Amino acid sequence: CHQPRQQFPLKWQTCANGPPPLPEVARLSDRVIRVLGRNPSPFALTGTNLYLVGTGEERILVDAGEGKPGVLEDLLQTMKQEGCKSLSQVVITHWHFDHIGGVPQMMRHFGDLVVRKYMPKEGTAFGESIDFWDPDELLSKIQVRELVDLEELHCEGASLKVLFTPGHANDHVCLFLEEEGALFTGDNVLGWGTGTFQDMQPYMNSLKRMAAQGARVLYPAHGPTVAGAAESAAWLKMYISHREERIHQVEKELRAAASGLDLIELVKRVYKAQPEVMHSPTLFRGACFNTQHVLDFLHKEDCIQRDGEHFVWVPRAVSRM
Repeated sequence: CHQPRQQFPLKWQTCANGPPPLPEVARLSDRVIRVLGRNPSPFALTGTNLYLVGTGEERILVDAGEGKPGVLEDLLQTMKQEGCKSLSQVVITHWHFDHIGGVPQMMRHFGDLVVRKYMPKEGTAFGESIDFWDPDELLSKIQVRELVDLEELHCEGASLKVLFTPGHANDHVCLFLEEEGALFTGDNVLGWGTGTFQDMQPYMNSLKRMAAQGARVLYPAHGPTVAGAAESAAWLKMYISHREERIHQVEKELRAAASGLDLIELVKRVYKAQPEVMHSPTLFRGACFNTQHVLDFLHKEDCIQRDGEHFVWVPRAVSRM
């Protein structure tokens, strides 16, 4: 879930109860324009950020949103103002609906649009619960050109390096914009608060790989831009330390409970200092989701065992995180 870190002293993080509002269209640099996906929610924050990248008549679009009314019109108006006549490709950071759901609408408008996405060998969304739609149904109707780790994508004014960074999703990629030293972080790292993930171990590895890029700017798929090398490094460091802290919190609570704890009680104890999570059914559900993945990690490390609905710490076990 998205948990605000109000003790973290960054000047652009100013809202106690939610992310700062964003305009529907904003120029972020000479070669990056953000178009808001108009799909705000507790998990999407102010909505999905679509990014028009490049400086010429043909540019790259990062993510497609959900296809909400007005988004395509915002994009087309922006392209017209910029002298951009076409999209060379739309790059999807991962399979979630708020990133790929707008592809059919864009294909209807642009025609033979090149759609790029990482295609993991085990299949898209492997091992993940799918609540209200199946990405394979959409993917079966469009031709996808597979992204390759470290592949470089080019258009006038922009060179993007593909970084395979699973964790939030098994097909997740980030994009490093060489000309700016900027990193499009997808959903692995947001511009406000923290997010959800599917698998702790690859997620932590991906965060460390992202931090190693030495980005001077972070362009997240949700929330505001993180500007400045020091600010970007600090934000990525916070993400890594936040997850490590959660592991240690779960360890502490389980060590203190001789007979173990069920998931709900464990979450209540771990998140007791965050009333915004405790009082929001949506955020509490997200906290349960993330805590379950921490438990899965600890189980793989042989640190815990399950006794019915309870999770019990194994004496003398030490997490290797």
